[in-house]
Amino acid sequence: MERTEGQNALPHREDLSRQELAQTLSQQGLSRREIARILFQEPYLAAFQERLPRYPYATDDPRQGMRPRRKEKALEHVYIQVGRYPHAIFRIVLDLDEPTWWDAMDRIPPTLTIPNPREPWKAHIVYELDPPIWLASPKAHEGQANPFALVREVDALLRAYFGADPAYNGLLGRNPLAHAHLIGGGKLWDLPSLLEELRELTPRRRALAYLDTATYGRNCALFDQVRAFAYGVVAMYRGKPNGFELFRQAVAHEAHRLNRELFRGHPQGPLPPNEVGWVVKSVAKWTFYRYRGAKVWPVSGTGRPDRSRLSPAARALVEPLEGEKLESHLEATRPKRTANLEVANRKRRGKAEEALVEALKRLQARGEAITARALAREAGVSPATASRWLQRMRGQG
Repeated sequence: MERTEGQNALPHREDLSRQELAQTLSQQGLSRREIARILFQEPYLAAFQERLPRYPYATDDPRQGMRPRRKEKALEHVYIQVGRYPHAIFRIVLDLDEPTWWDAMDRIPPTLTIPNPREPWKAHIVYELDPPIWLASPKAHEGQANPFALVREVDALLRAYFGADPAYNGLLGRNPLAHAHLIGGGKLWDLPSLLEELRELTPRRRALAYLDTATYGRNCALFDQVRAFAYGVVAMYRGKPNGFELFRQAVAHEAHRLNRELFRGHPQGPLPPNEVGWVVKSVAKWTFYRYRGAKVWPVSGTGRPDRSRLSPAARALVEPLEGEKLESHLEATRPKRTANLEVANRKRRGKAEEALVEALKRLQARGEAITARALAREAGVSPATASRWLQRMRGQG
């Protein structure tokens, strides 16, 4: 329904409550659908436009390529950048190719659904996050090891629930401001609530298959690998001239190597270089200036320990272990380290055996064949562990 100039003229709309505004629009003769669009969709679309970067990627046909454009020009195109911003994660977007999404979204309503005008059984659905996940500020993630981990889990659960396209990388989506037919009332989700809802709807085992192809799955995997490398070598660069820049270059070299190696056969391919750069910047800066470590471990091949958990004043008083001193230190601590390792191994074996016993009971209750592979799948252990345990049980029985 087209609105006239008089119907658009609501000079004090922002001063009205939602209920008062609904009554005013109803008196103007607007349909309930049009009222809902004004009350819910229009504020969301305004927020969507405000959250766009100054130069988002945009195109009318992704097969013909894309390039950054000024926001005003980008909004005129059919497809626009909806994710993978360098400073924040504002939304999770899914690409759905099967018609089952129509019924599925009733149980966990998306912020917006944008059907394909030529093939209406296909759609992009959007879950807008409020508050967003800020990536630019380290203080926003103090106490969190990986800002991508929670988003990756939610993304994987959503993909598993809807059966979304695993090859979709979340960069480009249909521009809601360029499509006439939109579904949804602009509902905003906070990440913990969305995760809680999804855990009740989607079996964990089904979601595991989507973790690697989640929008930020590659970022999460790369982040964990790069930070493990950074923790082990940061002591070599602290206190050296130009130490941070040399450390950042070492982290960047390792990150690009891992990106090529880890994602060579990935459905979405390796991460773009700029996204690898964001991971490098985050890991290098936090590790160099904030990482203190849990223990003072010697750095392999350098003859120096990682004393990063100490304050600068205390670190100056502790002489680095070198040569014979390092060897004698390792020899003196070997019994304690061996004992700790044996205790940890006993605990690990005990947990695995408990899980296997429970898995055996469940398989027997369902009348399924008792095999090492079935036990491993049911208990969540490796097939080799399940096979050894099963052989030992049969030998005893």
